[in-house]
Amino acid sequence: METKSFDIKKFLMKYVMYLFLILMCIVLTIASDKFLTVTNLMTIIKQISIQSIVAIGMTMIIISGNIDLSVGSLVALCSVSGAMIMNKGLPMIVAVIASVIIGALVGFITGGVTAKLKLHSFLVTLSLMTALRGLAQTMTNGRPVAGLPSAFGKIASASIGPVPLLVIYMIVLYAIFMYVMKYTAFGRSIYAVGSNQESARLSGINIEMVKTMVFVISGALCGIAGVLLTAKVRSGDPTCANAWEMDTIAGAIIGGTDMNGGEGKLGGTIIGLLFVGILANGMVLLGVSAYMQSVIKGLVIFMAVIINSIQKRSQG
Repeated sequence: METKSFDIKKFLMKYVMYLFLILMCIVLTIASDKFLTVTNLMTIIKQISIQSIVAIGMTMIIISGNIDLSVGSLVALCSVSGAMIMNKGLPMIVAVIASVIIGALVGFITGGVTAKLKLHSFLVTLSLMTALRGLAQTMTNGRPVAGLPSAFGKIASASIGPVPLLVIYMIVLYAIFMYVMKYTAFGRSIYAVGSNQESARLSGINIEMVKTMVFVISGALCGIAGVLLTAKVRSGDPTCANAWEMDTIAGAIIGGTDMNGGEGKLGGTIIGLLFVGILANGMVLLGVSAYMQSVIKGLVIFMAVIINSIQKRSQG
């Protein structure tokens, strides 16, 4: 009898955020007749699709034992860079490739500095968060870069049957990196580095290379997200992707990624982002003020961090 009670508690503790997600959906369905409609549900998925691409890199970084507060600013930089290249008359493919390369290069610098100098990634990316956003605004004088080709917008607006391309990009990238994390030596080394760096080093893993490559991958994904966001709104906006670092971190934590590193799954991250997306959508449908939305979202992230900590202690 005691064993059964213990198992129930363990189950509730492990899946509490998922249960809360189900409860939230039930409440929103009752509170608003617009919530549980195909149009609204597809809107939610489309809204989180680009963010979820950034969240792939964020999850990998957190699993490696690091954090990145500069992803939103990097997306904005890649967005305006690609838009400005297209406005110069260069082909769209050049702008797309350049955006991804810029993202990967910034990731290489971030990861390299963090790994080589053994600095805390929080401090490195906190400074870059401001610098990259400032650079994007300086390049554009604080104004959106408009006048992009109409064909470019189809990258984000087109669909294959009933499924938007944005959702397909998300599914493909998650499938690729879920395979990388689960079945490749590089993926296993990320978990090893985040779990115990000394043990990973003794096992022959190049700690600096793994840390740097995780940031490079995250940067490249930010470049892809910048391209898709630019195509979606048909302009490069230096103010776009504001506070995305918080949403992607929240998605990873809610999805079960351990903030101390060494544990987490991309499948959980997409559920976590879905949680954040449904919460935001539900607050809009219920007419919650923008200021209160920030309060509620912050409290949810705060609660997720506490639950993550309690789960880790209960496992220990």
